[in-house]
Amino acid sequence: MHILLEAQVRKVYDLTGALLLNRDWVVVPLVGSERGLERMLPDGKILIRPAAGDRFDGWFAGLQTRLEGLDLSRALRASQLERHYLRTPAEAVPGSGARKYVKGLPAGLARAASPPAPHGPPPSLPSPGP
Repeated sequence: MHILLEAQVRKVYDLTGALLLNRDWVVVPLVGSERGLERMLPDGKILIRPAAGDRFDGWFAGLQTRLEGLDLSRALRASQLERHYLRTPAEAVPGSGARKYVKGLPAGLARAASPPAPHGPPPSLPSPGP
């Protein structure tokens, strides 16, 4: 098992930053592999598994070319915010929360699901006297 050095991981992230890829969508395991690996994952993230040991520099020399050869259309770019990209596409209908689910329920049933509003001290405690 070959653990990557901090400088090696930083070089990979610096290169992906230069390609304007969102840093949170680039996965670089700390354990190097025998031959390096670059792969687009099904969720759009990019897995980069650097070659370990003495093979790192040779592997890194061609990394940019190999990354540019991947279909990066699903990869999040540095200027995009992750939460908006993942959860709500631009063409989606705005969310309605629970209103959509309680709209057709009878009024008493919809109110019974919410906790009662407090009306002073609990009945088990004595009221403060003068």
